[in-house]
Amino acid sequence: QKAIQHIDEKSKQRFQAAYDEVNTRFQKVFPIIFGGGSAEIKLTSDINDPECGIDIVAQPPGKKMQNINLMSGGEKAMTAVSLIFSIFLVKPAPFCLLDEVGAPLDDANVGRFNELLREMSSES
Repeated sequence: QKAIQHIDEKSKQRFQAAYDEVNTRFQKVFPIIFGGGSAEIKLTSDINDPECGIDIVAQPPGKKMQNINLMSGGEKAMTAVSLIFSIFLVKPAPFCLLDEVGAPLDDANVGRFNELLREMSSES
């Protein structure tokens, strides 16, 4: 029981630290990808709740704040790319494979995507 409690407590601490770091990076990367706007990830309930989850809330430029499920396909793809880059900036991997990530993006967004990809590739 003690071991389980210890592991559970350490897991919550590590999750909270990772969540905070990724959320901070996500709030910085999202406006770069979108050319403005804001976004954050939010816990759906208290971290001690076994049913706790994460919601992605985003506000592309010129739109109101909304859940990612209410966004267009391109906006969802760009938000997902923002989150992926945020995670990689917190914990870079030695390599990364991205398959057709730019497919739903228009030319302006592909340019911003490429800039972030170049930045990320300095450590991956």
